Amino acid sequence: MALIEAKTLLSGVKKQEKLNANLLHLTANENQLSRTANNFLASKLSERYYFGAGKEGVIDFGSYTFVGMSAVEQLVDRAELALKEMTGAAIVNLSCFSGLHAMMCAILSTTKPGDLIMSIAFEDGGHGATKGIIESLGRKHAFAKFDQKKLQFNVTETAKIFKQTRAKALYIDISVHLNSLNVQKIRQALGKNALIIFDASHSMGLILGGQFPSPFQEGTDVICGNTHKTFAGPQRGMILFKDKTLGEKADWLIKTTFTSSVHTSELIALAISILEYYKFGKKYAIQIINNSMALAKAFVELGYEVRISSNGKYSNNEQVHVFVDKLGDRIKLYHRLVNNNISTNFMQILGGRSFARIGTQEITRRGMKEKDMSIIADLFHRAILGKPVKTEVVKFNALFKKIYYSFDQ
Repeated sequence: MALIEAKTLLSGVKKQEKLNANLLHLTANENQLSRTANNFLASKLSERYYFGAGKEGVIDFGSYTFVGMSAVEQLVDRAELALKEMTGAAIVNLSCFSGLHAMMCAILSTTKPGDLIMSIAFEDGGHGATKGIIESLGRKHAFAKFDQKKLQFNVTETAKIFKQTRAKALYIDISVHLNSLNVQKIRQALGKNALIIFDASHSMGLILGGQFPSPFQEGTDVICGNTHKTFAGPQRGMILFKDKTLGEKADWLIKTTFTSSVHTSELIALAISILEYYKFGKKYAIQIINNSMALAKAFVELGYEVRISSNGKYSNNEQVHVFVDKLGDRIKLYHRLVNNNISTNFMQILGGRSFARIGTQEITRRGMKEKDMSIIADLFHRAILGKPVKTEVVKFNALFKKIYYSFDQ
């Protein structure tokens, strides 16, 4: 019975894989690995711990010895050097397993219990888990003030709260946005002693590609985030430190206390993805933004209302916000998209109106360009009106099987 049940369950997963391959993924929080990087996720090294190369192939901690991996260390070292060059970081940590794990490690390694940390409220585009994590880690919490119309911090009010609460740090956890934030003004208002941690989960690829302002140049102390959105790596996390002293202390704490196994195969895939960005990141980041603008304009031409960013453009990143609140029940609308093999996110924040948060980072990595955005908008439009376009979606989706801006080329 157990064997029969296992076969049925595995068969279901196989069907899910097939469905996934035929979906047109327009979510803003996912991406695809290159085949070069993905091949190593199934490596037999996934079963082994990685602690470095060691001396003559042996790791010796005094009371504990282990086999070293010199080839893996060479790859990881080169990836860390590339990250330092692209960001100006003094110290790089690639040990974290996800964006939230990176958030926890960044907070735990740079603040103390009882410190007050500010973040962005969920209704302003912040991450829904941040407040709970901060408080669960024994820190106090307060929300920054945000201007939903401009999609920027209210600098004066945020600085006022920071001073009144005697806050230690500001954790910038923006997830729903269209443009870079006024971080430089925040730094000036909070003063040089404030700790600023920038969660670049959504913008990491645009930062590495030089199309988003460098958070370090604008005054942040720490950059952290996941590695599978505009940065198209495996589902892991990374932390970068501007100051060497702060970074070395935090890096040691993370490696000796907050992690044990670094999940070797995923680390290899991450290192490969970093080196792909070092070579192809700029072209990729530029194309993401070009596609976002083209997609937004295509929706406008179809009669949709699209959110405009503070600089008057529809998008300066991977996100396009298409309002759907006047088209009917949002769950029914969403089912229409899914039934036609279109996957995206519906949200009701930044004022409470329902909108589709459409991401262009994955379709861009699959080779789609500006001319393809009008096709996507049209398929989305007809699907949401209840017209059957599944066959067209599957056929269109099948045209883009390669992964670009990668070593696959």
